[in-house]
This record gives sequence, C-alpha cells and structure tokens, in this order.
Amino acid sequence: MTRIAISGYASLDYVVQLAAPPQPSRTVAVTSRADAWPRPGGSPIYIGAAIRRAGGADVSLITWVGADVAGSDYIRRVAALGLSTEGVERSLSGHTPICILAYDPSGASYCLYEASASTGAGYNPVQAAMMEAADWICLTVQPASAARAALARISDRQRLVWAVKGDPDAFPEDLRRDLAARADLVVHSEGERDFVAPFLAAAPGRPDRLVVETQGAAGAALTMGGRMLYAPLDKTKRVAANDPTGAGDTFVGGLIAALIVRRDPLAALRAGEAAAREMLIARHKKTIWGVER
Repeated sequence: MTRIAISGYASLDYVVQLAAPPQPSRTVAVTSRADAWPRPGGSPIYIGAAIRRAGGADVSLITWVGADVAGSDYIRRVAALGLSTEGVERSLSGHTPICILAYDPSGASYCLYEASASTGAGYNPVQAAMMEAADWICLTVQPASAARAALARISDRQRLVWAVKGDPDAFPEDLRRDLAARADLVVHSEGERDFVAPFLAAAPGRPDRLVVETQGAAGAALTMGGRMLYAPLDKTKRVAANDPTGAGDTFVGGLIAALIVRRDPLAALRAGEAAAREMLIARHKKTIWGVER
C-alpha cells in the first residue's frame, strides 16, 4: 500500500459565525458556533482524513501538541478517524495551539492562530523515520525549519506535495524557491497566487509538476508541462456553507488520494471537489468527524 506522510501544525479550532464584520472598539454579536467546541484542526488532520476515507493509502500524520488535556483530546480525535497517532509528538512546552476562526455574513473569514511553542518544533526520530519510509510527502504550513529538514531528506523516488498557505514565517522566500523546484504537486488558492507564482515561474521544477490553483465557486486551474486548463465547478454541485473550515485541505486530501491511484489530473481535481463537498454536507447535517451527534 502507498504510504504518505503529512506534516504540519495542529490546532484546536474555535469556530464562530458573526452578525457583522469585526470593527475596532465595537462589540460584534456571535450568531452561532460550531457544534464541536473546540474542533481538532490544522491541515494534516483534514488532508489525512480525506485520504483515509478514500482508501488506498497508509497515512501518517506528523505534528506537535502539548502535554496537556487538549493534547490528549487531539490525539483521541486523530485515533477516532482511524489515523495513526504515532507521529503526533507531545513535546510542546505549554499548551496545545489554538485557532479562532470567525466568519461574517458575507463569508469573509478572520483567522487568529496561536502557534504556542510549535514554531520551533522539529522531527523526532520516529517522525523522521516516517518521512523516510513514505512514498508521498505532503508539507503543509509548519515550522520552516521542519520543512527544510524534510527537503534535505527527501529522495528522488518520493513524490512531494506542497500544500501552500500564504504564511511568510512558515514559507520564507528561500523555502518557497526550494519547494517550487522540488514539488511534484503544488496546491494554492487564487488569493495565494502572488505568494507562490514568482517562485514557480523561476523554477521549472520536476518534469511533470502539477500546479493546482483553487478558485472558490469558479472551480480551479490546472497547470502541467506549461499548459493550463481551467476546470469550472459544476453549478449543480456547489454547496453553500457558513463554516467552510478545512474544505481546502479536504480538497487537497481527495486530490492526492485520486492521484495515488491514477495520475489523471482532471479526474483527481473532481475527486478533491467531491471530498470537500461531502465533508461540508456532513458538517451541515451535524455529523462531526464521522460521528453523528
């Protein structure tokens, strides 16, 4: 079975809906909050869960939490998804990171992330071994030092996925340059285009490098071998969601799972869209992480 290691920050997410956009020195009413309070978050858990649901791959999460009650809860949630907890290290001094996500009526999001001590985290021997044994490595937003360590270890046989987040601390310019040159698959949003496009243009990269730009309700654009293909989203399959947290990472997971089985970029794109859509529909039905509440 194909093995994939997914590395990135963990968090406990507090998600709320707001009555209006936040403004300085003014109180904004919270109209609702997520059923799971908090909800386990971070890119690895969403990507890993989507791949696990699709089947066909052995998934290893590599992340860092604190030795607190919240860290124990995060690990329990990972196990409930059927994912291995071996790569979840409880090494952080202090508490497990949190993320506050607020959505206003227009759909605009406000993300407040407290990384705690995880910004300085690195790979322990178990995590390093997972990276070396993997057929695919997916690097999401994480300490820049950890991403550099992964790049230093990666072999030619391994396929590298760069799940972009527009965070210059996690992805400084030199790291963006090196990731663009080595990645087999790069996934970024339309809003992150300026963050990554200059480095993709400067580095031809791997011969069959696939770049996916998600464009929200419009669909996505695929670029491979210098050729770009626009793939509009079927209007009948759009999902209105007031809590889209994790949809982008779930898309990445569905995309990877399909590419592992068969390298058909357009079919993989549709699989990613289906994975995100199914997750949002399940959430709307108050099904949290596969458990009916």
